[in-house]
Amino acid sequence: MAHRREPDKRARGCVPWIALFTLLAGFFWPGALGAAFMGLAYVGALHLAVLAYEEITGAKFHDNMSPEEFEHYCACVLREWKWDARVTQFSGDQGVDIVADKRGMRIVVQCKKYAKPVGNRAVQEIVAGIAHQNAQRGVVVTTNGYTPSALKLAASNQVLLLHHTDLPRIDRLLAG
Repeated sequence: MAHRREPDKRARGCVPWIALFTLLAGFFWPGALGAAFMGLAYVGALHLAVLAYEEITGAKFHDNMSPEEFEHYCACVLREWKWDARVTQFSGDQGVDIVADKRGMRIVVQCKKYAKPVGNRAVQEIVAGIAHQNAQRGVVVTTNGYTPSALKLAASNQVLLLHHTDLPRIDRLLAG
């Protein structure tokens, strides 16, 4: 079953302004005011085209994606934030789902699409993955939370634990 998304609210807000500026341009057309309104309508149409492009090409999360699709979604979000993110092979990945590089920093990411909180094992695997991939940091991304023991182990190993909605802020979270 296809997942249906709501239209972008910014796009819905643009259409009435574009229509208004086009009507005003037609009313005032022979003069400079008409040309100015036409220019505003043109800029609005370009903005609408950019929003449509972002909607089509951007990473989209949905609840019924498979674990492998979740890995590709996370890599896509990292790429949107200028990380060179590569998804590893699905099995035998040594606990590393994504290897990502940016400005000389390498991170390894484990993606967990779980209905329950993620436990210690994911943190242990990503700690091993840091050494295996010669990375500076490890990150575990989930659709759910983490157990208290996973939080404690991650803190003592400088592993970043994220909800998938936090991925766009990964640069700030890694820095601080």
